[in-house]
Amino acid sequence: MMTNENWDNVRILGRRSVTSEGLELIWSGSGAEFVFRGTELGIDITGGTSIYQPWISLIMDGAWIMHMPVQEGRNRIIMLKGLAPETAHTIRIIKDTQAMPDDKDSFAILNSIVYEGEIQKTEDYKYRIEFIGDSITSGEGLLGAHDAMDWISPYFSVENHYGVMTAQNLGAEYRLISQSGWGIVNAWDNNTSCILPLIYESLRCERGVSDNDFDSWKADAVVINLGTNDEGSFNCPEYTDPVTGKVNKMRLEEDGSYNPEDIRVIQNGVISFLKTLRKDNPDALLVWVYGMLGKGIGEYIKEAVNEYIAVSKDTRASYLALPDTEEDGFGSRQHPGIKSHNNTAKVITDYLKEKI
Repeated sequence: MMTNENWDNVRILGRRSVTSEGLELIWSGSGAEFVFRGTELGIDITGGTSIYQPWISLIMDGAWIMHMPVQEGRNRIIMLKGLAPETAHTIRIIKDTQAMPDDKDSFAILNSIVYEGEIQKTEDYKYRIEFIGDSITSGEGLLGAHDAMDWISPYFSVENHYGVMTAQNLGAEYRLISQSGWGIVNAWDNNTSCILPLIYESLRCERGVSDNDFDSWKADAVVINLGTNDEGSFNCPEYTDPVTGKVNKMRLEEDGSYNPEDIRVIQNGVISFLKTLRKDNPDALLVWVYGMLGKGIGEYIKEAVNEYIAVSKDTRASYLALPDTEEDGFGSRQHPGIKSHNNTAKVITDYLKEKI
């Protein structure tokens, strides 16, 4: 059995983080893609977990044929045997679960590809699209029974995912930068330390770290699907920071409407994040999308995007409303399921076809 001596003969999916041990699988959808001709294929992979076990998938010629947990320690796993050696197969080995910045024991490192035959890098894609978001973009709820509510790793998937399907529709390579429960200015529970702007510039999903090389992978479009958790925080109790003692709470008025001052905080957060995104992606389309779990604060996000455009004169930024998830479109954990992700992918695909 042979192993890849380096990672030059595969396409690395996700933010590139190759160490002496191998390819770190950090973000949702990160992994390796390649063309394989041979009889046998497997992986050498190291995993760790305390609560949130990493899961990976094998996609072969566009078909999803394996979804499995990464066991603790270093393991060699043979995934395919008995293949016709003259037939070329496009292989994608990806991480289904999101980065876990608050669970340092949860990790997966793809040490090497193990094979009998030959592997080569897939051809370059026409476009590059980055998707930024929360649990929806992490693929939470895409697996599991309709009524399942446990917050467990097997319910995450990037197969049948709106971003991955959009990329496939457009012949694009994708990247997913996301965290369940996180928002623009605070999380679902009013925690202000769990916001995407704090980790967006990080290679390994670390708060306040700016070490990602944006020049190494220049996006043609950046799609931002954030705001659902900021909206949800209006209906959650206040949060007290255990270190600083600072209390945060998004407030509702007596009539149930959103407090204008708190809405303005969110809008300022939208504008600030768009400035960061433009700095890091000077040539990309910036498309803020919202609506898969209700209209919520969509109108206020749209106002903020338009304010940013008016002040900055950024003609390559825009807002796009998404279709809400209907009852038969839910997956597990009251999150959008396959039907909803598919509907969203169609809307974003049509929009980007005109813009990109």
